[in-house]
Amino acid sequence: MVDSNNDSKDIGNLSGSEDDFDMDGIEDAQDSPSSETLEAIAALQATLAASPNQYEAHTQLITILKSADMFEELREARESMNKIYPLSEDLWMEWINDETNMATSEDEKRHVLSLYERATTEYLSIKIWKSYVNYALQEYNESKEYQDAQEEGEIVVNAQDLTKIFKRADKWTGYHIPESHTIWNVWIDFELERLAAQDPASPEDVKRVKKMYLDRIAIPHVTLDETFSALSAFMTNYEPQEYEKSMSNFSGIAAATRKLFSEREAFEQNLVATGSSAEAFTDYLSYEMRPERKHFTRTRTLFERAIAVHCLVPTIWIDYVTFLMSMNSQKAGYDLDPKEVLTVAERSTRNCPWAGDLWESRFLLMELYHKAEDEVNALFASALSDATLLANPQELSKVLQARCSYVVRTENKDEAGKSKVRAAFEHARDVIDSVGGDPYCKLELFWIEIEAGPLENRDNARSLWTKIEGKLKASSESWLSRVAMEKRLGDPKQARRVFMQACNIAKQIDWPEKIFEAWLLFEREHGTVSEYKEALTRSRSAMKTVELFRAETALKNAYVDQNAYAVAAPVAPVQETAPAPTKKRKVSFQDDVESSKVAKVESKPKATKDKTKVNDDESADANGDQTHHSQPRKPLDLSAGRHEDTCYVANFKDDMTAAKLKELFSEYGKVLRCTMAQPKQGRARFFAYIQFSTPEEAHAALALDGRDVGHRLGLQVKISDTNKATRAPSNAKPPMPKESRHELNVTGLNIDVKEEDLHKLVSLYAIPQNVFVKHQPDAKGGTWANVKFDSEADAEAAVAMNGLSFQGKTLEVTRRVFKNPEYEGMTRTEKRKLKAQKSAERRSQGGGEEGHQDPHQQHKDGDAKEQDVEMSASAAGEAGETKEKESLKKPESSPAKPMTKLTAMAPRTMQPRSTMQGAKAIRGKPVRSAGTGTPLGAFKAASTNVSATVGSSTGGDASSTAAGTGSEGSGETFAPAAPKSNAEFRALMLSGGLKKTRQ
Repeated sequence: MVDSNNDSKDIGNLSGSEDDFDMDGIEDAQDSPSSETLEAIAALQATLAASPNQYEAHTQLITILKSADMFEELREARESMNKIYPLSEDLWMEWINDETNMATSEDEKRHVLSLYERATTEYLSIKIWKSYVNYALQEYNESKEYQDAQEEGEIVVNAQDLTKIFKRADKWTGYHIPESHTIWNVWIDFELERLAAQDPASPEDVKRVKKMYLDRIAIPHVTLDETFSALSAFMTNYEPQEYEKSMSNFSGIAAATRKLFSEREAFEQNLVATGSSAEAFTDYLSYEMRPERKHFTRTRTLFERAIAVHCLVPTIWIDYVTFLMSMNSQKAGYDLDPKEVLTVAERSTRNCPWAGDLWESRFLLMELYHKAEDEVNALFASALSDATLLANPQELSKVLQARCSYVVRTENKDEAGKSKVRAAFEHARDVIDSVGGDPYCKLELFWIEIEAGPLENRDNARSLWTKIEGKLKASSESWLSRVAMEKRLGDPKQARRVFMQACNIAKQIDWPEKIFEAWLLFEREHGTVSEYKEALTRSRSAMKTVELFRAETALKNAYVDQNAYAVAAPVAPVQETAPAPTKKRKVSFQDDVESSKVAKVESKPKATKDKTKVNDDESADANGDQTHHSQPRKPLDLSAGRHEDTCYVANFKDDMTAAKLKELFSEYGKVLRCTMAQPKQGRARFFAYIQFSTPEEAHAALALDGRDVGHRLGLQVKISDTNKATRAPSNAKPPMPKESRHELNVTGLNIDVKEEDLHKLVSLYAIPQNVFVKHQPDAKGGTWANVKFDSEADAEAAVAMNGLSFQGKTLEVTRRVFKNPEYEGMTRTEKRKLKAQKSAERRSQGGGEEGHQDPHQQHKDGDAKEQDVEMSASAAGEAGETKEKESLKKPESSPAKPMTKLTAMAPRTMQPRSTMQGAKAIRGKPVRSAGTGTPLGAFKAASTNVSATVGSSTGGDASSTAAGTGSEGSGETFAPAAPKSNAEFRALMLSGGLKKTRQ
């Protein structure tokens, strides 16, 4: 903090002091805040008084008060903010530094220490912990210097207090792999200074410091080698007689710790590379929480590191609280007490008050640790006062259910207790109705179960069902729940009525098959033969109705390829205006269009221009009438062949008109005609021909290929080519658009987001046709949603949501892009199979690819590579040629038999991997080879008297046989050296130097 003058610093020193000063003189000495500053402060204070949950208003007020040097008001503003929100690392350090600069008395210094304690409990911050231990160490040193002059009890920090602070710091930061050494180094330096001041050193203190070192080298951290070196120096100075024995044991501990560090180094590097992203932390936590490597303190520290960066991600808090609950119940002796668990639960709801799961966990922990009912009621009132929770009915429903569940478990089962339980549910219903109600009616369903069970009031249960059945009539699960309740109440007749009601509206239910199966099972158990017959017939009839409804729905969205249209028979024109073309022309639907228009014009020559523009243009062209055109236009040529000035357009629905197509394609040039084909009855697909004035314009319009035209269809645009061979097969799938203009992709969503909540948000910009949410953790890409609109204008309006803050996260809204439509909806295995099938088809059509050559060609290539092998022994050469000829004579389709291939392999593959492998090859032991031919282990060296001729046959490299030819002609038997190339291997094989040992 920078003070404006010394007087303002004196004012700061008055904070918390009991001395009386003349404030008038000091206040006159400093600059008073301006009127604008005071007005801004008053406005912010009024805003916070009306709505205290505005985080930005708190920070703005603190900034203005600090700039105005209004320290008392600044302290109050910080305290008010910290009652509602946890403060960030920067806000805490700014506050602590201000208080440290103003602290002169012992009370003020103790107040600074209390601020450090509060700051370290909210988030794990190495920066705050380091500042804390340094401040405590400074106060300890000052107290030690003036200890003789001070009275007892006036010491701010003594040795015991400092040791406790160091231990707490090591407890929370010791397993912070990248930065824990910054805290531990301060502690060990302090202990070594105390030990060095003793003469002689106390054995107890030496043992204590030694244990500190041993504990430290067992924890993975980046300065492990430096710590081990410091331990070695410590043992040399204080226990030299046990140095060798102790350091040998310590080396084993350090080696195990290095292994732990190496296993986590990749995760730490991933955190650095991704900027400590939530996905990187999730992967890291998943690794640490595996049963075989779960370590409580290390995992807890990692959770604290994660929430220090991602404090607004509820899933991390939920995993953290669940982890602490499981550890606390599984085993006693962890460095954990109920107060710490409750503290973490409280921190979670302060950071993410909109998450109902966190409130539910907190209620459960308070009940588990037997907290008073007044405390639980106060917590419930605190939850209902949060505006972010009230804005999310589904999350609010979780809190209300947790509260009602607590009342059900704690109240007595007498009439008074039942009245309290019912009153709790009624209050919860009023609260959820005041915010719009829960569309899933989870609170009401829970209430129904309690009414039918512990409260034993079936009439109330049925009455509640009647009130919510309109909301849940499309859910098969709700119908089955109703049936289960009636069966539990012992009323099979009412259960049968429920099945009949569901059967009557089967088309509206999401999964009617489940209800029909449950009905038949119910009648088998409880019904008579006539009742079972009625259930069977009614369910089958209803199922047929459902199947017909589904088929009609699917038919509306069905894709019909252009080839499915029947070719229309040509209609003889009434009057021929031009001689028949000499070239054969393919008959198509344009014959009907042109001939009918010719007949229409001739029969009614006075027809008006009240037709569509396209029909007018084509009629004029067909009759040679130039009344409406300043210059004649060339006719639409649809003869067999490719027409460079005409585009074939397909894959659109009946809502597309010729006027829309012409307007769309006019961006790329002058459209002369837009001829749209009307499909026959029962057909669902349209197509059209669009003729441009020049071929260049038609080719430019190909940019519209893949343009989204609604119904998740991509416009198919290509140059018109009426050759039958170039058409798509009849079973071709419709192309998908490259970029959707009717659908948006929304990322950055909370994993707990509901489709209804997102639908309400999107509706503020445009009414969506459909909203689909895919829930998945951040490690798998995060939760995303697909929002579909009826028009491009609605989708364009909804793009404005990009960058909007929703449920504590920032949304990213973009148009949906179909990356690979061909593989849309396929699993990974299906994609691999499809790729393999396509690859096989290409090989079969193209006559094979590289790597799949004809065996004869491969053998010729092998012969080319073996030209450097010279066989001096005629017998060996003849044997080799005979084997090669036999291999060439074998047909390609002959069955494969185990045989020794003598084709050359790359020298690298024949090189022994080590000296030991070469020795094994000589002794005939199996050795694996990296080559593709027969492994070296299939042969063993044969004892032979190798002559100089054989040695020279290796092509000049005779070093490998030099040892065996030392006593030429002496008749000595020896084992030749292992071949080092395929040339040596081939020569040695053909000469009998290697003997086959296995097939």
